[in-house]
Amino acid sequence: MKKIFLLVATFTMTSMLMAQKGTWYVGGNVGFSSSQNKSEMNGVSSDDDKVTSWTFSPEVGTFLTDNWQLGIGLSIGGSKQDPTNVNSTSTKNTFFGGTVYSRYFFGNKAFRPFLGANIKALPGTTTGITNSSETKSNYFELGANLNAGFGYAISNKVSVLGSLGVLGFSHQTSKIKGGDYKVTNNTFSFNANTLGNPFTIGMYFTL
Repeated sequence: MKKIFLLVATFTMTSMLMAQKGTWYVGGNVGFSSSQNKSEMNGVSSDDDKVTSWTFSPEVGTFLTDNWQLGIGLSIGGSKQDPTNVNSTSTKNTFFGGTVYSRYFFGNKAFRPFLGANIKALPGTTTGITNSSETKSNYFELGANLNAGFGYAISNKVSVLGSLGVLGFSHQTSKIKGGDYKVTNNTFSFNANTLGNPFTIGMYFTL
């Protein structure tokens, strides 16, 4: 199986970081991706399902002290799976939720490690369409995690921040609209790897 990667665009920008008490910042991230698998057997190739997704996550926050940071963010996005077989199910997912987070930065130098905590609430809807039949499910996810990372001031106006999710828990419920079928999922995770998807980095600009 050969995977064809069509497009991935991710942008992250926030205004803040090595700031003093009372400093406010705004920012967030936006992303879009589209991918499709291509299968080949005995010289005959065929395209598999196409999957597209997008996210938009603005945020705002302030420094309660020179070391304590408090912020809130919105999480808006969705995804769609378009099957190449007309008899297969097309799936569409949309979500809209929020996150509250806090970080404590150590020291007052250009490089400052931090410990943080996040709490998120994420309701959403999943729609499955097969021919003329449509099924909708509503879901709700509640999660929390403890994380660690660093902030580094490149200049008085520009800084970067790296974050690593370390310990987390999430509770998700999903129920078919108009029915009694309900699914509950509880996830506990621990990850101390500094490489790969758990690690995120962003650039910050002081107002």
